[in-house]
Amino acid sequence: MKRLIYLSVFIGLLSSPTTSYADGGEPVPLTVKPTNTGSEQTPLAKSPILVPEVYLDGNVLTFDEALEGCTVRLLDEDETVVFSDFIEENQTSIVFPATLSGTYELQIICGSITFYCYIEL
Repeated sequence: MKRLIYLSVFIGLLSSPTTSYADGGEPVPLTVKPTNTGSEQTPLAKSPILVPEVYLDGNVLTFDEALEGCTVRLLDEDETVVFSDFIEENQTSIVFPATLSGTYELQIICGSITFYCYIEL
């Protein structure tokens, strides 16, 4: 199981762009983990997972493709959710409040999979 997770992450890293997004944002290197739903944790699928390409430019998070039905969350160092938003159909970006600054865990939750990394706002 661990090999599959490492393989999925490796494939995702290989497919991630190494240059900045056309609008000036920096690529966000996402990692994959199972979504924790209360006391249970859903296992990852056995097939490779395609990691979405997202970019951060200031407080704007942009996606290359629509991630409708997913939830974007920011957690502070105490693992408290300080921002949460549901991605609507055809939505390709999210603007974080300008009042947020510092290091946060970015989570993009899509069903049983959570893509995450740490970002600086």
